[in-house]
Amino acid sequence: MHPERFSARTFDAHGLLDAGKLASIRAALEQFGAVHVRRTGLRGVDDTLRAMCELGFAPHEQFTAGGRTSEAWQKKWVEPGLRRMDFYPPELYLLPNNEVQYQRCSPRRVLFYCHRAPSKGGRTFVHRADAIVPLLRETGHVGRTLVDKLERFGLVIETGFLHRAHPLKSANYFQSWQERFGTDSPGEALARARAKTLEYDECWFRDDPGEHAHPTLMTRITISAFWSDPGDGRRYLRFPRIAMDPPGAKNGYRRFMLSNGEELSGDEREALIRAYLQSREGIHWNDGDLVLFDNLRYGHSRESFEGGREVYVAMGGELWDDRTGQARQQREEARAKLVPPLARFASTASDPSQRYAIAPAFVRRDELFSVRTFDAGGALDAGAIEATRREFARHGALHIRNSGLSLLGPGQLDGRVLESLGFGRESSFAWGGMHSGRTARKAISRELRATDEYPAHLWLLPHNEVLYQRHMPASLLFFSASECPISQGGRTFLHEADGMERWLRSRGPQGEALLRALREHGMLIEMGFVDERHPEKHRNFFRSWQDRFETASRDEAEARCRASTQQFDECWWIDEPTSSGEPCFTLMTRVRVPGFYVDPSSGRETMFFPRIALDPPSIVNGHRRYPLGNGRELDDDEVDLLLGAFLATREGLHYEAGDILLCDNIRYGHSRESFTPPRTLGVAMANTVLNQHLR
Repeated sequence: MHPERFSARTFDAHGLLDAGKLASIRAALEQFGAVHVRRTGLRGVDDTLRAMCELGFAPHEQFTAGGRTSEAWQKKWVEPGLRRMDFYPPELYLLPNNEVQYQRCSPRRVLFYCHRAPSKGGRTFVHRADAIVPLLRETGHVGRTLVDKLERFGLVIETGFLHRAHPLKSANYFQSWQERFGTDSPGEALARARAKTLEYDECWFRDDPGEHAHPTLMTRITISAFWSDPGDGRRYLRFPRIAMDPPGAKNGYRRFMLSNGEELSGDEREALIRAYLQSREGIHWNDGDLVLFDNLRYGHSRESFEGGREVYVAMGGELWDDRTGQARQQREEARAKLVPPLARFASTASDPSQRYAIAPAFVRRDELFSVRTFDAGGALDAGAIEATRREFARHGALHIRNSGLSLLGPGQLDGRVLESLGFGRESSFAWGGMHSGRTARKAISRELRATDEYPAHLWLLPHNEVLYQRHMPASLLFFSASECPISQGGRTFLHEADGMERWLRSRGPQGEALLRALREHGMLIEMGFVDERHPEKHRNFFRSWQDRFETASRDEAEARCRASTQQFDECWWIDEPTSSGEPCFTLMTRVRVPGFYVDPSSGRETMFFPRIALDPPSIVNGHRRYPLGNGRELDDDEVDLLLGAFLATREGLHYEAGDILLCDNIRYGHSRESFTPPRTLGVAMANTVLNQHLR
């Protein structure tokens, strides 16, 4: 039962939901739209109610409408603000939907709390709304035609409330019209239904000779097939409902149509269900877990289950149908909000030799973040490997936990495991050998090397691996054989490129201007290989030119550098003064890289991560500079903007023993927080992407 495994964005609360973690969870919800919170420490409803107040579900924020299950089947409220899920048969898969989408006003935020996990199944899946349309289009003509219909027409939801004495009412778990409208009078019930203009466009009693004694009150509402984010105007598909059985008394004669009266064909339903199944994200419940999601950006579904399952729901905020005046008002209010001032990172440096730095307060090791995780279930068996590769391809970044690997060091990782994950010798990144890098590389095994040397007390800023040459690795793998606890630090942070671009755009004209400059000019990466004889070379952790080009001859080193057209556009020598007067020379190099990667098959653009130098050019850092492609240095405001984006887009967990982290080197950049040594990670790079440079 339920053999398929999926990943989910998770947040590990380490057994306690304090104020800082609750704030981080709220931030993850707003940034990513959905998060599964593990190891919450919640012991029951009272604990959950207290946590809700900090997560956007305080009494003044709660959305209390919705819920159509009859009291005869279950009581609605557990406590004020926290209610039971509407009843749905446990043996059936509840297809994706937006919560309370059957009226003009829906909740913006939804929280699920697992009071008691089922013995089997019962996962709550979340589904990205913006993934459904591309999945439909991939199915061919049927899917593309359906998307066109959804764009042109709204959605109609038609449901009926049976008379409480209807002979089939016991098989119908929805409210009767007497219960729903609080009256025994048919005329009064109809009047009250028609007065609920936010819920119904039309109401009538069903004309069926067999029901004259116990008529059914029918309702219909037309809603937009897409609704808009009041903040940025992005449009998201509302999850079209699908009827799996024909209208009848048991289901309240419900029908789901387009606003032109057309019902979905069998092929269209099949295409939609396929898209729904392909978009599932979710892991198994444990007692105390929370799932939070944005009801605009995500829908949710529930798989079938066995055993008792008690999952309660809270809702907060409001989201209005695009056709309403309230939606227009929300958009106007969102536009009127000022962009919060940006932290002035450039003014935090205490060392006058530094142009700017990052204050320790901004990179606290105890600050927790979410990341997409996959639970291998204690073994990287064939099923786990298959699911891992599928989820990595879908999402571009994946932290594999509970791998079952118990090794003394990363070098003991079996090459067959790497091969199964797509990082075997045949897939190895060809330009990532031991002699092509800018730092001395340390081999751990045939497939793995140690991470590049970089001072442990510094935050290694986000970057695309090997961006400094034409060919880059397509994928990265990080493996930790030992635990890296919170006190030690050393997390590998992931940064989504699209998320960074959105963050920069959200800053208004300043962010837009920086993106235009990067798109137009690209970037330059300048750095030098210092002479191995220089008295200060020990302070420079990059390779000497003698080591990098494997010669003691300046002429030969320059010739080899100029021949390395995959890595360098230009090279030249500079004199390095020494206290002894001995002549030393640094071989400087320059390469131009684009600001955006353009996928050769789809034409889709993905932002590269601009490099930032945390200190001025000197012999210590190889005189490196990262100007724009036109030679202009980034000013302090632009540096602040990028540092703010880097901090805002961090995703990552502390490594546990045996954890594996996978990263798509185009869709994601990665960074490394400071740490207390020792810490050894194994790194593998696979496949090749051509980084087209500007001319």
